[in-house]
Amino acid sequence: MTEPQTKGRHVGGELIAKPHSLLAAPVGESEVLEGELITEGEYSRARQLAENALSRLPVRWQTRQSAKQAGFELAGLAAFMPVRLLAAVGRGLVVSTGAWWQWVRVADFYDAAKASDTLAARWQEVAAIHRRRGVISLVAAGATAVGGLVTELAVGSLPLLLTGGAASMGLAVAGRRKDGAGGRSTRLSSRSLAWLMNGDHLVIAFKAAKLSGKDESLMLVKAPRHYGTGWALTIDLPPSRKASDVIGKREALASALAVDEVRLIVERVRGDDGHAGRLALWVGDADPYATGPVSSPLVTAMSWDLWTPPPFGTTARGTAVSLPVVWTSLLIGAVPRQGKTFVMRLPLTAAALDPHVRLIVADGKGGKDHRPFEQVAYRFIRGSRESDARRLIHVLEECAADVADRFDRLSEMDDELCPESKVTPEITRDPKHGMPLTVIGIDEVQNYLGMDIPMEPDNPKGKKISQRVCELLTYIAKTGPAAGYSLILATQKPDAQVIPDGLRGQLGTRFALKVMTYQASETILGAGTYKAGMDASRLLTSHKGVGLLLGADGETELDAGSATTVRTHLLHITAIRTACERGRVQRELAGTLTGDAAGQHELAALDPITTARMASEVDATAVDEPVAPQAVELPEVLALLADELADDEHGLIATAELAARIGWQAKPFGEALRRAGVTPPTPPRQRIGGAINPVSVTDLDTVRTAVTHV
Repeated sequence: MTEPQTKGRHVGGELIAKPHSLLAAPVGESEVLEGELITEGEYSRARQLAENALSRLPVRWQTRQSAKQAGFELAGLAAFMPVRLLAAVGRGLVVSTGAWWQWVRVADFYDAAKASDTLAARWQEVAAIHRRRGVISLVAAGATAVGGLVTELAVGSLPLLLTGGAASMGLAVAGRRKDGAGGRSTRLSSRSLAWLMNGDHLVIAFKAAKLSGKDESLMLVKAPRHYGTGWALTIDLPPSRKASDVIGKREALASALAVDEVRLIVERVRGDDGHAGRLALWVGDADPYATGPVSSPLVTAMSWDLWTPPPFGTTARGTAVSLPVVWTSLLIGAVPRQGKTFVMRLPLTAAALDPHVRLIVADGKGGKDHRPFEQVAYRFIRGSRESDARRLIHVLEECAADVADRFDRLSEMDDELCPESKVTPEITRDPKHGMPLTVIGIDEVQNYLGMDIPMEPDNPKGKKISQRVCELLTYIAKTGPAAGYSLILATQKPDAQVIPDGLRGQLGTRFALKVMTYQASETILGAGTYKAGMDASRLLTSHKGVGLLLGADGETELDAGSATTVRTHLLHITAIRTACERGRVQRELAGTLTGDAAGQHELAALDPITTARMASEVDATAVDEPVAPQAVELPEVLALLADELADDEHGLIATAELAARIGWQAKPFGEALRRAGVTPPTPPRQRIGGAINPVSVTDLDTVRTAVTHV
């Protein structure tokens, strides 16, 4: 059999073939193709010409999806054009007849005379004008009829048809739909993004979302262009508007653009190229989180330097996001089964791949999720029994004492080795200094912080285990980063009763996955984040591993408005186990395998002098003891609702109806719900139960969650 001929291009040494013609060939043989080789330069020029030609097309025709949608819309318009034209002519005839009648009856002159109380004196004048206009109308109608008849007899029907067509077009223009006119603004169709992604419609969308005034306009700094899997553009707001206001009303803008808010990214442009009124917008072609998750690069990494932020995930537009571990501590919060443990294991795996990092892991859940880290962990605690909590306390006391000792030694080092009284990569990697980076990861930390058991069995009124754990974690989170310590805490109950503000405020990086209420989102991300447009309760349950990342630079305080929606990488437990095996080998070669991973399970007794000093320093940063959930008294409104709600009741209910159940008035009932954190400052309004007008509604599931969490 002869070799098939091909026709195609040759790029980088590879021949890409395409069919040219089918030649006669015996049955069973491959088709015969012809081919030619082109250079890389020729291919690049051809591709650039094609892209330039594509960029000259209107926005709606530049992608196959938007072009198809626009084509369907144009076809639909063409099919219904005759019907719409007849309807417009009919409306124009009605409008024109009404205008003629107002002219004949001298409505303008009559109303002006009546308003000035001169109607009686000028009645004769008004009547004369009325008769004159009636005569003019009759004469015009008669002349038109006679002229039409003469034209028909002398010339034919063509002039009459042309005149009638022009008159019909005039009537259609007069009867065109006008915004705000009664009965003319509602249409049975749907809005689509394909016709919105240009400057004019963007201005309309901002005005519809009340983000710009009637006489204000936008300035396109960068025109809409297809970037990745969506559209990107940069705009300048009117001088009276702020970028933070638009970010806070992202949902309203998404509604005006006819897209789900998960497809819309609104960011302020900062630095020399930006200002307080410049925004970068990105709108995805489809749900960016509907596809499968991206596998973490740590799967194939042979090692990792933790001073380099490890890969964490991607944004909706595909931009890679890294998570700094050094100089900061991390709080992860979510409802169950939203990927909280998966997220926590990403930085822990990076720490396991660095042989110069000392890893401490406590799994308050007690499952197998963190078992792979036993191969490399200096201390590994699995479970939340009393014995496990007491072991964790001893480990944290060791760490607190080590933090204090490190600062003593750092203060004695010369300025060249330690210029800023902080650890450096050289210090943490040199065994003679004994200051390795130390990462403490605690999953389901609420199980330890909620343990209401006395530290001393003989003194039941003394300090509780929960309080001691909280004190030590607060001290390490507050003073440990400069000494090379980092905390990674994960919880499914991030409320103030479990994690007090004194501890939560020291955790510089926050990551909130899906939560039930906006109050829980603010508890994780910080006060004021809800008003700034950051609400993890709006995340979809189907988007596993998607959350809001805030304050990830590790150097600055939390900045409202800077949260990034991130889809975290996927790292299965088998890949983690393999990574930990590599990390164990590297630690054995570097001589840094110690503690539980090396079989050294005994905890050393702390030096009395160090213990006393550490105790005083920890007490200086102590926080109030977490309040046990059963000790918190329910607000009156929640206590009444807890007895009233049935287990099978879900969804929305009119607030007034719910208030009537417990014998309250609607207004004080709504205010009580807002004080209890059940409803936002501006309660939602919807049409439910056949109501004609929207009414204030309350989510029964949110009420039940508030009752449970208090």
